[in-house]
Amino acid sequence: MILKNTHKKSEAEILRQKAESLLKKKTPTKVSSLSEAETLKLIYELQVHQIELEMQNDELMLAKFAAQDAIELYDFAPTGYFTLSKEGEIIELNHSGAEMLDKERQRCKNSRFSFFISADNKPIFNLFLAKVFNSNAKETCEVTLLRDGNAPMNVQLTGIVTKNEENVY
Repeated sequence: MILKNTHKKSEAEILRQKAESLLKKKTPTKVSSLSEAETLKLIYELQVHQIELEMQNDELMLAKFAAQDAIELYDFAPTGYFTLSKEGEIIELNHSGAEMLDKERQRCKNSRFSFFISADNKPIFNLFLAKVFNSNAKETCEVTLLRDGNAPMNVQLTGIVTKNEENVY
C-alpha cells in the first residue's frame, strides 16, 4: 500500500502560488477585447513559452545531477584534494585529504595548511604557494606532512590557481 502525504505541496504548486502572488502585486493593465485570431496567437505563444521553460527546467535538473556527481567524485576520490586561500588556509578538502592529515574533515577547514607541514619544509610550501598565485601556472613541490600519532608522510603537492584567482587547488 502506498500512502501519500496530501498536506505537502509540490514544487510546481508552490512556484505557481508565488507567480500568482507576484502577478497580483503588479499594477493591473487594461485588457482590451481581443479578436479570436489574437487570442489564438497568444495561446500559441504561451504554449511555446511553457515548453521552453520545461526544456530549461530539464537542463537545470541535468546540471544539478552533474554537479552532484562532481561533488561525489571530489569527496570520495582516492587522492587528497585541498582548496587553499592565498594565505594557505584550508577552504575545502575531500575525505582522502582529511585522512592524509589524520584529522576530521570539518576540523581541518579554516586551518592553515602549513600547520601540518614539518618546520623544515614550511619555506618550501610558502614558496610553492607564492609561485602558484604569481605565475597562474601549475606548480609542484614535495613536503613532509606531520600527523598526530602517525609517522610523517612525504607528499607531492600540485597546485593551480582557481579561475577567480583567489584560491588554489
